[in-house]
Amino acid sequence: ISSSSTTTSSISSFGTECSLHFTFGGYCTLEPVSQKCRRKLCKPYPPCWCCPNQIPPPIPSPVPAPPHVPSPVPIPPPVPTPVPAPPPVLTPPPPSCPPPSCPPPSCPTTPTTPSSIPPPTPTPPVCPNSDCCRATYLEGGSCTLTSTLTKPEKKKWCSSSKQCLTKIGTFDPKCVCCKNCKPRMGCKEMKGKCVDPATVNWAYFNFGCCYYDDTAKCLARKGSDCACCKKPNGGQGGHNKPPHC
Repeated sequence: ISSSSTTTSSISSFGTECSLHFTFGGYCTLEPVSQKCRRKLCKPYPPCWCCPNQIPPPIPSPVPAPPHVPSPVPIPPPVPTPVPAPPPVLTPPPPSCPPPSCPPPSCPTTPTTPSSIPPPTPTPPVCPNSDCCRATYLEGGSCTLTSTLTKPEKKKWCSSSKQCLTKIGTFDPKCVCCKNCKPRMGCKEMKGKCVDPATVNWAYFNFGCCYYDDTAKCLARKGSDCACCKKPNGGQGGHNKPPHC
C-alpha cells in the first residue's frame, strides 16, 4: 500500500511539467494513448507517460436560415375591353316611281326574266300503219323509218323500191317496207316458214300449227317476234292463227 500511494503522489507532483509541455495541456498516465505521448515528464518513469489532452471538436456555428421570400402572387391577364360593334349601315331603298308617270327615264326598271317554260318537244315522225307491207311480204312486214336503219339492216330486211302509203294515198319517202322474219336451218328442215304472228296473212298460207316459243328456228328483226309454221300432212290448214305445234 505504501508503494501505491508513493506512485500516486509522484505522478501528481510531476504532472505540472506534463501539463505545460503541450499547448492544450497534458496529463500523466501509465499507458500511452497516442504517438504524441512523451516520457520523462511524469514520475516515476517508466512506467509513466505524459499524453496531451484531447482537443474537443469545434462546435459548428449555426447556419442562419435564409430569409423568407414570399412567393409571387400570379397576376391575372388583363381582360380585353369589348369593342362595340359598328352600327349597321342602312341601304336606302331604290327610288320608286309614282304609278301615273312610271317609268320615266330616271326611274329604275326591273329586268324581266323569260318564263322557264321548256320548249315543246317535237313529235318524232311515225310511219303510217298501212297494209302495203303485208302485201309485199306475206309472211309479215311493217313500215319503218329509213332514218332508224343502218345500211346493212336496210339491205338485209327492207325493200329497195316499196314505200309506204300515207293517209291521203301518196308514198312517203321517209318510210320503207321491211320484212320482220327470216327462216333458220331448223325451220327449213321441217319445210316450214318463219312468219310474224302480228302482221302475217294467215288466210294466204293455211298453216296447220306453229312453233311460237322456239326462237332457234327463226331469225327476227329487232322489235319483232317470229314463229316457225308448217302445213299439216295430207290436208289443208285453217284460215286463222293456227295452234301451237
